[in-house]
Amino acid sequence: MLSASKVLFLAFFEICRLNKGPQDIPASKNLLTLCLVVYGLLSVQLTVFSQPIEKAVLAGILEVALIIIFSLALLQISGKIERWVQMVTALAGTGIIISILAIPLYFFIGIGIGIGEGGMVASGGVNILGLLFLTVLACWNICIMGHILRHAIGVNMFSGIILAISYLWIVYSFTSAIMPMKAS
Repeated sequence: MLSASKVLFLAFFEICRLNKGPQDIPASKNLLTLCLVVYGLLSVQLTVFSQPIEKAVLAGILEVALIIIFSLALLQISGKIERWVQMVTALAGTGIIISILAIPLYFFIGIGIGIGEGGMVASGGVNILGLLFLTVLACWNICIMGHILRHAIGVNMFSGIILAISYLWIVYSFTSAIMPMKAS
């Protein structure tokens, strides 16, 4: 018999494979909260590789807030607000899987190897193959988000991908405004 956590993981993985949609996730506020907390913690973990912990925590909180606000806005505009819990749960749950896959890639490409002043810093050499894998993972994430948005608001895949890219641009813009990257 499968445990509840394994069933949920498999459901999120099937969304990552574009075989299921957010409608296949239980509309549970407890599950939503759990997924948002874990997603936020993993976002902090990924950000701490390049930023001090204080900024990484702020970035994690900002990312969770933006996923909530962006989803509410999209569903409000499309008149499908009742889908919010499942949509955000699916975005956070699949984001967890992508983040777990990204962490070893950060080490593979040489980010987070050393600890310098102001937090984690990149090592001297960057692994090009690792960057390629990270780029593929980022593209897959955009497709997953587009797939979720397509099902949640009832648009085609192309529109879902454009909305996903827009969301990522908003997150990047807000994060960059709060934590500008220092020139090396």
